[in-house]
Amino acid sequence: MAKLAASRSRGYLKKPDPAHHALLLYGPDATQIAARRDEAIRARLGGALDDPFRFARLEADAVRRDPALLMDEVNGMSFGGGDRVIALNGATDSTTAAIASALETMAGGAVLIVTGGQLAASSKLRKLFEGADNAVALPFYPAEGAALETEFSAMLGALGAPPVGPDARAALTDVLAGFQFGEAERFAETLALYTMEDNAVTAEAVLACAPPAAEADFDTAIQAVAQGRPRAIPSLMERLEAQGASLAGLIRVLALYFQRLHRAQAMMDAEGIDAGAAMGKLRPPIFWKLRDTFSAQLRAWPRGAVEEALGQIGSLEADLRSGRALPERAMIERALMRIAMTAPGARGRG
Repeated sequence: MAKLAASRSRGYLKKPDPAHHALLLYGPDATQIAARRDEAIRARLGGALDDPFRFARLEADAVRRDPALLMDEVNGMSFGGGDRVIALNGATDSTTAAIASALETMAGGAVLIVTGGQLAASSKLRKLFEGADNAVALPFYPAEGAALETEFSAMLGALGAPPVGPDARAALTDVLAGFQFGEAERFAETLALYTMEDNAVTAEAVLACAPPAAEADFDTAIQAVAQGRPRAIPSLMERLEAQGASLAGLIRVLALYFQRLHRAQAMMDAEGIDAGAAMGKLRPPIFWKLRDTFSAQLRAWPRGAVEEALGQIGSLEADLRSGRALPERAMIERALMRIAMTAPGARGRG
């Protein structure tokens, strides 16, 4: 019987039992489960994710309609050596029969990684994995308190952020309370970008990037600029100001966003690579939900227009640091609208 406590599941992924040919990853946070699935896949395949002889991805609905799909994949041959990995997404109790048949035929050479949602103890799918000799059930639940802070600090480190300063830990405890994995992941991306040129993550930086402003409206405002939607900016600025968000913090994150566009464009020119390859070289990496959008902007924005936008942002930052009594929101709003008007296809868009 292979049933692990949630506290041991993450450690198992780092050192899996070779006797287990199938893994069930389940829990209430779909984003967390997807991240753990990808972690398990990378641990077995490394950079071979594009090798069709070693990696296959299936959806539960397709397997439920045609169980032979799964049977064919788990018994397929891997050319060139190494285990095959089959990822089966969105499994439920209705997929149990097809998975049970596959488990009976698996004898090594393939690893089946199954993801599911919140599964009760009475779940047929969960019972199958808990009772099979060649499978294991791995529950994952959102971290809380000190465990969440530790996990979040690890996310920041992986994104290339500086160390978390002592004054920032208390702020993180307050901000992270009640976060789901996906929210914490997105916040880590924003905070890493905000602090990438600093020596430490400070409480000021944490609060400047704290949701809801950074997690939702910072992104929305930045995309309104990058996608050329100037008419959307005044209402977004009003909402940010009402939330008490740091408008200067928004400008810093916007500057970093355009700097990354510029850096990727420079790599495309210097190395003769395409947008996808250049984007893949950026550190910290582009947040997965923004990859398609960033890639499209990388191709659409002329390099000269990106440099002009960076110049306007730099002038705005200098004005904000000047110490003069200036109408901050009005200055920022006008500057963002001017930059948005230079975006490809901006005119006439709201």
